[in-house]
Amino acid sequence: MAYFSEQEMTRRLDHLKRCMEEKAVDAVLVTSVHNTLYYSNFWMIPWGRLQGLVIPREGEPVLIAPRIEDDRPVRMIGEGSVFSDVRIYSDNTSAIDGWVGLAGEVLGERGITTGRIGIEEDNISVTLHKALCAALTGAELVEMGYSMMCEQMLKSEEEITLIRNGAEICDIGAQAFVDALTEGVTEVQIARAAVTAMEEEICRRFPDEECDGTFCWAQSGAEHTKVAHALNTPRPIQRGDLLSLNVFPMILGYYHLLERSLVFGSMSDEVRKYFDIQVEVHQAGIEALKPGARLGDIDDAVINPIYEKHGLLENRTFGTGHSFGIMGYWYGRDELGEIRPYNDYVLQPGIVMSMEPMIALDGVGGFKHADMLLITADGNERLTCFRNDVIAIP
Repeated sequence: MAYFSEQEMTRRLDHLKRCMEEKAVDAVLVTSVHNTLYYSNFWMIPWGRLQGLVIPREGEPVLIAPRIEDDRPVRMIGEGSVFSDVRIYSDNTSAIDGWVGLAGEVLGERGITTGRIGIEEDNISVTLHKALCAALTGAELVEMGYSMMCEQMLKSEEEITLIRNGAEICDIGAQAFVDALTEGVTEVQIARAAVTAMEEEICRRFPDEECDGTFCWAQSGAEHTKVAHALNTPRPIQRGDLLSLNVFPMILGYYHLLERSLVFGSMSDEVRKYFDIQVEVHQAGIEALKPGARLGDIDDAVINPIYEKHGLLENRTFGTGHSFGIMGYWYGRDELGEIRPYNDYVLQPGIVMSMEPMIALDGVGGFKHADMLLITADGNERLTCFRNDVIAIP
């Protein structure tokens, strides 16, 4: 059932173990959904339970999961997985006690009772941290989440192949969104049509994998489109509405994105003015994504001057873009890839980024185009290909 090859999964673990050696870390306890998936091919919706990995610098790694998942962990990691040792805890104990107990057991078997144990400081609760400190009294807990994040910024060829599929499915979802537009149809109905089209294509391309997590926001009207992450409502679409098309296919935990502003019916001169500005900004931002670009420079050098020229700088509502990988709206985030003024990270070939500047205006609405782009040796390649000009649907 595992999509990624044994060679790919071994590459990921080998890179982590090199980081562990450099930092003199004896073992890493992986507790987040996204990093568990990245290193093992297994993930689950927590529902109050814990999943994770024990990865010693020397010796066999172990996957820990709750009994409610039955044999799913073994099926997901696939035959030949480096995680041949799967430990299960039951609901007869608390999730923390069950998980920590098995992690301590594995470390003891590996002879790791002292030394440095790596954890994900940004993905561990205070309660779990206290339990680990109590159970591992001879060890020092040290941060390793940042090192794992660094590794995942640069995508392998296998990851890029998957992401190309996801970007193509974004385009399919966007077209289904547009095809569903009729007067009186609701945001919920449009979103359902887009999600159905994307999920059917995911199942066609990945018939042996689970299909979960794909979603769509179909925001409409002046107030609703102002909010970048507004959820769907039963609001009926009316002619003249400004809409925000947002499609997010999820494949094996990898998140993909395409967003477009568009107008259903005729477009007022005022809306056309802001639309033209937003298309200009979006295109300038795309051209700024290239190797050697410091992410913290893009706003002040490229994005903000255009908005300022049109008196719209104060109408910006959030950051300009981010990197992609294993993440969803409730787990994972590659903070290294945020296009924010404070970020010193420099782009390299093999990183996948979004470009999604947005403005919001009272009484008019929000304007945002968003694309996925692969950083290449000489610039970038736009992976999402749905039209990104001024869009009016008759």
